[in-house]
Amino acid sequence: MKKKIIIITTAALMVGGSIGFAATNSPLIGAKVQGLFTVQKSDGTKIGDAVIINGTAYAPVRSVSDATGATLTVEGKKIIMSGNNTTSVETTGKSSDYSEKKSYLEYKIRAAESDIKSAQGAIKGLEGSIETVNKYPADYPTDQQRIDALAKIDEMIKVKQQVILEKEKELADLQEQLTEVDAQEAEEGK
Repeated sequence: MKKKIIIITTAALMVGGSIGFAATNSPLIGAKVQGLFTVQKSDGTKIGDAVIINGTAYAPVRSVSDATGATLTVEGKKIIMSGNNTTSVETTGKSSDYSEKKSYLEYKIRAAESDIKSAQGAIKGLEGSIETVNKYPADYPTDQQRIDALAKIDEMIKVKQQVILEKEKELADLQEQLTEVDAQEAEEGK
């Protein structure tokens, strides 16, 4: 299980390694830390701590790359991980492989569901912000400032709605993969 966390964290960091340098309109700016997890190697050696923000785990890139044997380079505002020795989960027909694949898919499904709930919560909060802007127009010296504030909130809502659509598609794909693994496991067991 710990190896899976390392693999998933590494993949997430490889995909979003430059998130820490994101522009000011990043959905992470002002985001609430939802939890703190310890990231360990399978032998119990602590790699570091990962924070959970909007349902996604963020861990120290240097620590993860060192633990996985990946080479880490920084080019400008890009962090590049390469040559790691992590393994992917593939089924070879053994029941333990099916079990690992199922566990991994179930984890990914829970993560996608968490991301959807987080985005839905963010939308609800942003809708509350719209009500606040409309309720207290005096907080905005000019009509244009109020209009601009409402436009920014609307833009953030659209971003979160897009996240929900993408995560719902990912969730459907993962559930389909899980169904296929269940079918393969059942076929193998015959």
